[in-house]
Amino acid sequence: MYYVLALFLFVLFAKGETLEEILSKIDENPYIKSNLSMVESYEGEVIKAKSLPNPEGYLEVGRLVGNNSSATITQFSISQPLKLYGQRVYQTQAALKEKSYQKLQFEALRRQYLATVYSAFYDTLYYKELLNVIERETNLSKEILDFVEKTYKLGESAKLDLFRAQKDYELSLARLKQYQNTYRESLKNLSALVGYQVNDVEGNFFQVRELKDLDVENLPDIKSLEEKVKSLESMEKYYRALAKPQVSLGLITKESSTNKYEAGFMVTFSIPVFYRNVGEIVSVKHQKSSFEYLKDYKINSLKITLSSLKENYNSTLKIISDLDKTLTISSEELKLAEKSYKLKVISLFEFSNVKTQFFEALKYKLELYKNLHQIYTKYIEIGG
Repeated sequence: MYYVLALFLFVLFAKGETLEEILSKIDENPYIKSNLSMVESYEGEVIKAKSLPNPEGYLEVGRLVGNNSSATITQFSISQPLKLYGQRVYQTQAALKEKSYQKLQFEALRRQYLATVYSAFYDTLYYKELLNVIERETNLSKEILDFVEKTYKLGESAKLDLFRAQKDYELSLARLKQYQNTYRESLKNLSALVGYQVNDVEGNFFQVRELKDLDVENLPDIKSLEEKVKSLESMEKYYRALAKPQVSLGLITKESSTNKYEAGFMVTFSIPVFYRNVGEIVSVKHQKSSFEYLKDYKINSLKITLSSLKENYNSTLKIISDLDKTLTISSEELKLAEKSYKLKVISLFEFSNVKTQFFEALKYKLELYKNLHQIYTKYIEIGG
């Protein structure tokens, strides 16, 4: 008995999760951790770029057949390939810039995920607020139905009013059940997105945040493209350095006559007479141009998008301000209509019209705030 009571009290006083509580757990999400690990994997490319090539050896063994079948080393050499013409510097710079590009891309991805969570949270909160409005509407419909049933029994109301009141209450009750299911579904969608069970949400749906000016050119998405261009510039220099003669220094020992050896220094080099990294150089140059054009396009596109978001945001706020004035009047009108109906000054049909207009206005206000949160979602996604 005590366990049942404790469980009941826990459910009764359970607190819904706020947006801040959900966002505080984002970095522990497996999706985010997966992408972060992918970024950290590029540290291996940096290590590889900084490392020196391994020495190369050559061994020749002779006189394995004939009168003397013993194996004898006839030539041995060891050489060290050299990274000349700034190869190591260019390769390291390219790897570091590529890692920086991936890190900034991750920041942009994380922000997009944050925006998606924000949107899902406020969609859920919207359905919770809508549920409250429909519950108020249902309670009022039940109150009027009780009044009509009472007056009908006293012979003061027509049967048509009774049918209309019953139908109105049943429709409100059906909508209430429908949006209860919708709210539960939205909680499931939010839970699937954040990766753990969210049983309820809590927050001020009517709190709006200001859309501040953004330095578009310093947003992670734009800065990442700059880093990518720099990485490709270094890769182009690296391929050009590879196109030059590649040199190795070493020592060589070889048999000059039976059991007599001579030793000396050795220099080996490539002769780039024919094709040497032309394809790689052309490919990298065009990739660099592609990212430069993409950067210019995104900067212009983001500036236009931000301007449009602000215009839409401010316009919606103005509509809400005007609607609040209407709702104040409509609320008083509903109270007066209810009183007038009970005093038989107006008909049930006239009261129902006033009631419908009031609750439709409340739902429209919720739609407008939902639109504000959708605008802010896009603002977060951009970098706000």
